Amino acid sequence: MGRNNSISFSFSDYVKNKPFREVLPWIGGDLQTLRDTFVIDFGKSKKNKKIFFPINKILSKKFECDYLLGFLELPENLNSLRGFVIVTHGLGGSTKRFGLRRISRKLANNGFGVLKLNLRGSGSARYLAKGNYCARCSSDVISAINYFKKFINLEFKKLIKMNNLPIYGVGLSLGGTILLNACLDYDKNKGEKLLDGLACVSTPLDLSSCSLCIEKPRNYIYQKWLLHRLKNQLWDGFNDEGKLPDNEKLRIKIRNLKSIREFDQKFTAPSWGFNSLEDYYIKASPIFRIQNSIKKLPPMLFIHAKDDPWVPYKDTLNLKKESIDKFIILITEKGGHNGFHSINGCWSDEVVKNWFMSM
Repeated sequence: MGRNNSISFSFSDYVKNKPFREVLPWIGGDLQTLRDTFVIDFGKSKKNKKIFFPINKILSKKFECDYLLGFLELPENLNSLRGFVIVTHGLGGSTKRFGLRRISRKLANNGFGVLKLNLRGSGSARYLAKGNYCARCSSDVISAINYFKKFINLEFKKLIKMNNLPIYGVGLSLGGTILLNACLDYDKNKGEKLLDGLACVSTPLDLSSCSLCIEKPRNYIYQKWLLHRLKNQLWDGFNDEGKLPDNEKLRIKIRNLKSIREFDQKFTAPSWGFNSLEDYYIKASPIFRIQNSIKKLPPMLFIHAKDDPWVPYKDTLNLKKESIDKFIILITEKGGHNGFHSINGCWSDEVVKNWFMSM
């Protein structure tokens, strides 16, 4: 822990000198949350390599030609490669989301190879796998990361042998929940961990409290917007599988969904083998497993805002009470959900980048 302690001191000095401050006109949790939706991304990734990750059928150990789709973005100078970072998106998102592309570019511009990963059924990977991801789709994620480790060991054999390059993770919103669950579910001998470090931004740790939060009257438009994206994922998936044309009952079932809780109850929980909505929310919420499985986790960075309108911050704050040395927890007064927009750009992107560089 001596090395980690010295890292923590230098990183804490950075955070102390660079606190988050909102910038006009993005004042308040809602505008911070919505800012990326209003912005057009003119930036382009210079080096993207498409990678297909074979995964087993849901709840099966059989491979039936399901794949995840990832895009590997590399820095200009591979000789100064610092390591690799796997970035996962949130609920209803994909690798097309502006926030995911922005942090990926920042990391690539600072010497990291970045894998932008589409989870099962999301974005342009919709046609590659049956079903949709859930908060505890660990079998998919672990398979993809293990495949990625083999891939980079072949592609970057000399660099890895010389520098012992680490593999980190960044989870945005539910993407952090998914990577955290995968780390907790990873089971290897000799204490090997799935990742060498994990940063979680605005990440739900208790799915039930998040579900209740998004159902508040003030969040009506948020829930409707998210549910629209989730319905489209379902619709496209069942349509690709040929289940919609002659199934009016299924079409009505999708159209009549009124909440994310109902979506999880009728589709997510049963498709991933959970007995009920409550069973899914308990078993897929990392907060209930972190303390007992702490040895499985790598060093972790949590970033959360008190004015996050989607995900309550108190579960993240409560981790401080555990006095876990490997956790760095940053709770800001402002920032919204996956916002943190400051005069110098996205503060959380910069913090995550500096944390990885300090490792």
